[in-house]
Amino acid sequence: MPAFYGEFCDAGRTSYKDIAGLKETPGKVTWKHNLSYACESLLLTTNAPTIEGNRAYLASGSVITVVNFETGKEIWEKDYHSKPSPRGEPPDYESDFNSFFYNSPVIYGDKIVILGGYSAREFLLVIDKKTGEPIWKSEVIGGDSTGLSSQHPLIINGCIYLAATNVEGYKKNGEAEAGIWVWDINTGKVLNKIFLEPIAEPIVGKYRSMYTSYASLAADGPNIYGATRFTHDSTDRTYIFCYDTSRKKFTWFAPIEKGDVDYPGQIIRIAVNENFVAVSMVGDQWMGKEPQFFIKVFDKISHKPLWQNVSKTVKKLNAVLSIGMFVIHDDKLYAMLFDKRFVCFDMKTGNEVWSFKDEDWQSEWWNKWNGYEDCFNEHDVVATKDIVYFNASNAIYAFDPDSGKLLWRKIVKKGNLFINIMPVDNGLIVRYQDIQIGYDTPQNPVTCELWK
Repeated sequence: MPAFYGEFCDAGRTSYKDIAGLKETPGKVTWKHNLSYACESLLLTTNAPTIEGNRAYLASGSVITVVNFETGKEIWEKDYHSKPSPRGEPPDYESDFNSFFYNSPVIYGDKIVILGGYSAREFLLVIDKKTGEPIWKSEVIGGDSTGLSSQHPLIINGCIYLAATNVEGYKKNGEAEAGIWVWDINTGKVLNKIFLEPIAEPIVGKYRSMYTSYASLAADGPNIYGATRFTHDSTDRTYIFCYDTSRKKFTWFAPIEKGDVDYPGQIIRIAVNENFVAVSMVGDQWMGKEPQFFIKVFDKISHKPLWQNVSKTVKKLNAVLSIGMFVIHDDKLYAMLFDKRFVCFDMKTGNEVWSFKDEDWQSEWWNKWNGYEDCFNEHDVVATKDIVYFNASNAIYAFDPDSGKLLWRKIVKKGNLFINIMPVDNGLIVRYQDIQIGYDTPQNPVTCELWK
């Protein structure tokens, strides 16, 4: 997802109110940069560029490349692999993925913060922004038995917040010890571990566990909004909460689903703006149930549920990865639903303002790649002050946010692609990779382009 930098920084933000959108079909590629690392772990290109000042920070595999934002000229590049990277070679699952970056770099002052590793070997890495030299690296977090992290760090008042699990603690006493961990950004010292158990017990019961792999956090000033899963009596429930970092106190904790509905959300996203808090969950696609996409919106002040939307597919589908991205911008929410429509919702009522569907989303090109017939895979949804973007299949779409008018559609390249987009004033930085099918197959380079 596009990255964000600054105080109270949240790498998951996708609403950019100060950026003018690209209203005309992009006419030229201002610069192009092929990233050197050619093995994209698990075929997922998830780390969009981070922009700060005149620099663009690009991550691919275990490599971070910094280029001049205006010219694309390389400033520095560094490989953070634990051993020489097998550039152009199939990745080694036992070691290579443990050094990969799955997220965008987060810029805070003179430092870069990024989450690396995979499964039982995740870590936080803090880097000197000017030189690329590592400052500190955290102990291992996440794990196969205890869940992965919340996938992107928040930085509030010089502290890094991440939903994480202590692997060593799990090995010693069998307890997941999952919660929100807090690191000092300068020293790497763990300052605090914020557990939800004390506040959750009256609702969830004695047997509970915070699934960090299903946890999502978003920063709003000093407040952290989050959503996560608990298990009790073999029943999964998802809960929403708010933690005030200045008072070190939970101010909200409530179940997202009503009644006895067991919604086994596999992927959870959360976003917050001035007036609303929104949660999205992708339904259980790997346990033989029908995929579905769930959105629920709350009033930010009163915590009152306002509306929810559940979109199901028209027939039972095979398992497929479908990331439930969405964005809230001003008084609207934009998302791709499982009925394959891109929809603009009114944040207060949940009414559809407009929707759009393109038959090319289920083209022969896409079906040939995933082999799952009607399944849909979508990536970024990004809003600027006057344009809403999203990408599907091998094309990027730009809409007028008020009318839903399609302003332009541009195909990136015919091939098997994963695309990320980062808006800049009157332009886009587009990161894409032409995938070679097969997890152990050498991959084509990841490419970044500035469109104007």
